[in-house]
Amino acid sequence: MTSAVPRDATAFEVREALRESGCAVCHLALRSVGRLLRSVAYEQVNDLGLRTVLRKRGGFCNVHAHDWLLAAHSVLGTALIYKDVLEAALRELDSPAAGGQRGRLLRGLLGAGSSDADLPCPACRSQAEAERRYVEALLALLASDAAVGREFEASDGLCRRHTLAALRARRDAAEPVVRRAREALGELLAELDEVIRKEDYRFRHEPRTAGERSAPARAINWAAGKAGLTSP
Repeated sequence: MTSAVPRDATAFEVREALRESGCAVCHLALRSVGRLLRSVAYEQVNDLGLRTVLRKRGGFCNVHAHDWLLAAHSVLGTALIYKDVLEAALRELDSPAAGGQRGRLLRGLLGAGSSDADLPCPACRSQAEAERRYVEALLALLASDAAVGREFEASDGLCRRHTLAALRARRDAAEPVVRRAREALGELLAELDEVIRKEDYRFRHEPRTAGERSAPARAINWAAGKAGLTSP
């Protein structure tokens, strides 16, 4: 390992997240979204560009709109943003039909043609940028620092989504990620086999281990990513 070891804040966050349970990239991407929502609530609520995007696309996507309610704790921010959104929707409903067709709002609901709803949700865009940034930082660390390699081996590894993202980003540097995924999947499959076996009435008297009790949830987290992560 001869390349320079990254020492920036992103690299530090990655190393810190490897100590958490589950996929480090999921953890960091969701944290980035939370930071964005809080920033919008308290610093960017009057950002005209952001407000225009939210107004045109009907607010945040479903997942992030509900995350906003849970994380932002901003009555004023919610009122300002969604007043814009609702007034824009009313204007669309009240606008005359163009070319003998329904307005943009109804076309968007029916999935016909493009509309402003095709604009990316700002929180989804932030999440996607964070996922790319942290996957690249992890690969750079694994390629340059043996200590990070040991930390990664001791971690839960990455979920399916971010293991594949690592392969797409830098196949030559993703071998440790793929190896850890194979190990983690082998362990998880063995635990799921035990969960299934102990559901048989003949073996229900056998106590489940802590790993077996958490295995179904961990299988979902590995296959789909942590709860709250939106699709790319």
